[in-house]
Amino acid sequence: MHCYILSLHAEFILCIIYIMKKKGSSCDFRHRRAAELRAAFFSQDLYSTCDEVMKKTVKTPSSRFWVEPERARDVISRFEKDPDSLTRMYPEKQRMYRALYEKYKALHLKNPSESKINCVTMAIYSGAPEFFLSPATARSILYQ
Repeated sequence: MHCYILSLHAEFILCIIYIMKKKGSSCDFRHRRAAELRAAFFSQDLYSTCDEVMKKTVKTPSSRFWVEPERARDVISRFEKDPDSLTRMYPEKQRMYRALYEKYKALHLKNPSESKINCVTMAIYSGAPEFFLSPATARSILYQ
């Protein structure tokens, strides 16, 4: 009986590990992000070169920060403890998390009774100043 319970517990842990998202895993919102990126791409002046259009596209404001709230909360918590923790990320991700952190901080000061995950979620859905993607990454998303 005791071994059976341990076996179930191990299976549950493996199931949780399998379900959890890892850094670099595909996200649940990738189709919405691609659609919004496509709309931003086609709203640009198409008389420019493709590289110029991609550079303008990624600098277009976005409806949200394209990161899951739980992942953002974890990164922001790590950033609060160690400001150098973002240095291992790509420059676009660093800029995104710094911008998101600034929005989170402002929301948390305005609503101190709200939990961290709620403030992070509100910051994510408040809109982003850009897509925080490299032109090459945007191109690969658009051409999928």
